Amino acid sequence: MSRQRSRDSVRQSLRSFLALIGLCLSALGSTACAQPGEAPGGTTAFVGVNVIPMDRERVLENQVVIVRDGRIVSVEPAAAAQVPADARRIDAAGRWLMPGLAEMHGHVPGPEDPGYAEDVLFLYVANGVTTVRSMAGHPGLLALRERIAGGDLLGPTLHAASPWLSAEAAATPEAARAIVRQHRQSGYDLIKIGSLPRDAYGAMAEEAHAIGLPFGGHIPQDVGLVGALEARQASIDHFDRYVEFMVPQDRIPAGQEPGFFGSGWVGLIDEGRIADAVARTVAAGTWNVPTLSLVEHLASSEPGEAMIRRPEMRYMPRRVLDGWAQAKREFQASATFQPEAARALVDLRRRLLHALHEAGAPIALGSDAPQFFNVPGFSIHHEMGMMAAAGLSPYAVLESGTRNPARYFGTPDAFGTVAPGRRADLILLEANPLEDLDNVQRRVGVMVRGRWLPEAEIQARLEQIARDAAAS
Repeated sequence: MSRQRSRDSVRQSLRSFLALIGLCLSALGSTACAQPGEAPGGTTAFVGVNVIPMDRERVLENQVVIVRDGRIVSVEPAAAAQVPADARRIDAAGRWLMPGLAEMHGHVPGPEDPGYAEDVLFLYVANGVTTVRSMAGHPGLLALRERIAGGDLLGPTLHAASPWLSAEAAATPEAARAIVRQHRQSGYDLIKIGSLPRDAYGAMAEEAHAIGLPFGGHIPQDVGLVGALEARQASIDHFDRYVEFMVPQDRIPAGQEPGFFGSGWVGLIDEGRIADAVARTVAAGTWNVPTLSLVEHLASSEPGEAMIRRPEMRYMPRRVLDGWAQAKREFQASATFQPEAARALVDLRRRLLHALHEAGAPIALGSDAPQFFNVPGFSIHHEMGMMAAAGLSPYAVLESGTRNPARYFGTPDAFGTVAPGRRADLILLEANPLEDLDNVQRRVGVMVRGRWLPEAEIQARLEQIARDAAAS
């Protein structure tokens, strides 16, 4: 088979794979709508709380945190703080307050099923995910972003990526430049990179930099890791193209494609090139959103039919669950799937994450929900556990989902830490997450842009979502 025919085959497989993903995302689900978000007016005081500010690894004990009109206005020791008489007091003695989390590679379903989309938004918030960089966008996402920002709809703050930028959408440099300008005019926050030809990618990057629109996501095969880093791609998601970079040219078998995120070549890597990849990434300042769970769920030996019986799966429509199980069956039945290579890929990705972190490369938390057994919000807890298993400390993992996303967006003073002036996106916990990341799931409640959601209210809404999903 010629190299061009081989590429065409891979692209066709990718299109089929993505079509299946799209089916999962657009499947009809529950029709119940989330309650409209309350305006973040009034004053709330968390009294006697232990604050994890996330500016560095520390705990401020016995504090009073006052929130007004959606913003943190003060963080002071309880002995010195004055609680306004009209404030709603939340007794937080012996509890821990941390910033809300970000899902930096999430998805929100399209407008063909608004009830399902609004349920997904609530699932994020219910788990303390108060910011979502929604990848592979659609025009309906822009409307949801504005409704949330205006207080009409309860959900995380959205940053909307453009629709997947593929060779079909931008086959030439001229077309690539035009679509970048079009997406800027439409109001997207990011260009989502797909399978662009090399010359179109270069034109896209040049135009995007010229108008100040970041681009991130995948790396086209013809561009490769070095090309993306040299183009100053804002983020690389899923560790795309790192495996290919680690394989010396003389080790690549003729006609053998790299496969799913390099799984077909993982046995050919030169271990010494890991340090080179890390050094190049640090020098470029490019962010990584690892989405370890995306690969680890597909690579695991657990059957998809068993995975969709996990407790959090009851919040997802049946058609979505069946789509996930089908995707895993088809992937593991394909010629590209080799169990030993899959396990080696999981191990390599964890080692790469640890090496990037140790070198100071910027890393942001993301799980690629709702895809491949990743229930929105719930999947962030799995992702954090996998990052910890890769050797990151609890603080480093939490930093990737709080302070780091604010840095990624260039707004370090807007959110991601507990300090005066920050957006009041907060999680109140029963136990210290710096001691055990599982404690992030021991919620007392979540505050999103100043609206307080006690855990009882969260659970009531989750139960309604589960009932609707079971009936769909």
